[in-house]
Amino acid sequence: MHGSEFPVLGARLLARADELAAELARRIRAAEAELAVVPEEDLITVCAEQLRTALTHLKGGEALPTETAEANARRRAHRGIPLAALLHSYRIGTQFLWECFVAETTPTEHAALIENAGELWLGLDRMSEAIRAAYREAEAERELRARLDRDLLFDALLSTDPVRIREGADALGLPYRGRFHVIAAEAAAELPDAAVRRHLPTERLAVLSLPGTAPFPQWRGGRFGVSPAYDQISQTAAALRLARLALAAVPPGIEDVCHYGDRPIATLIAGNPDTADDLTRRILGRLLDLPREDREDLLATARAWFAAAGSTAATARAMFCHRNTVRYRLGRLQDLTGRSIDHPAEAAELLFALETVSLQGRWDR
Repeated sequence: MHGSEFPVLGARLLARADELAAELARRIRAAEAELAVVPEEDLITVCAEQLRTALTHLKGGEALPTETAEANARRRAHRGIPLAALLHSYRIGTQFLWECFVAETTPTEHAALIENAGELWLGLDRMSEAIRAAYREAEAERELRARLDRDLLFDALLSTDPVRIREGADALGLPYRGRFHVIAAEAAAELPDAAVRRHLPTERLAVLSLPGTAPFPQWRGGRFGVSPAYDQISQTAAALRLARLALAAVPPGIEDVCHYGDRPIATLIAGNPDTADDLTRRILGRLLDLPREDREDLLATARAWFAAAGSTAATARAMFCHRNTVRYRLGRLQDLTGRSIDHPAEAAELLFALETVSLQGRWDR
């Protein structure tokens, strides 16, 4: 319900909307520095529209429309005006409108005006809620467009066109020559803040530009593959392939950073997964026919033995079992695969098979 004072006062003030808008714009510009980038004519026009909307509502409209405020919120969001500054401008506008109402009333009318003041502040609440929703929606759209633009620029670095590569580097702030690394990570991993990033459905990519003597940053929280250093931005596509191979050399479920070359056997397996799979099945032979629990015990013991540099005692401690149990399991491994851990070439083949199983998961015939 509208107070009896508002319809009359609203009609009088509505006739002065343009004059009041200029004064309101001046106050907002003086009180809110973030809005200094908004052209004066733009700010005055918005103030006039909002004053007419509010005064028409208070003059007797059924509901306070928010379309003008929402449109203004979207424009300000796309321009990068902070939401807090925008909301502050509307509080300034509401206070200004209240002062205009007070100035238009006689002393005997003040009491009646105060009784109905809540209508004005309820309108601010409704307007602020609509502004927040529209602003956040526009901000999300702006961020999405910016991310898509960055993705296109990142993709340009992977092209074979020198012009596109240079344009992408310029826009992303990357030099043409320097010290670069490509990072490939699983989708849930967090990449270094300093890197130029690209998010894909199944992985995250980044190009990191480092000063010549700076150490490579240390971080954790996922699986990461890092390319060797390269000195020309045009080499990014080739470096990406190596970073992806380094990532694939990290077993699933293990959080680690693998630089290309750290795990040569695992990297070779990652580069030729089908061949590695076929050879591993041939190497493990009848071991794959065992029930899963038995098979995993033998494979885990062999892994522990390699990790312990061939020490039966250290393997037993790692497996929480007796040394004789370790010897028995290694004997069974030899019987089933036809390969002895005491023979260097055969041990190398078994290590290759163990790495393949670790990278590709549980195996069955």
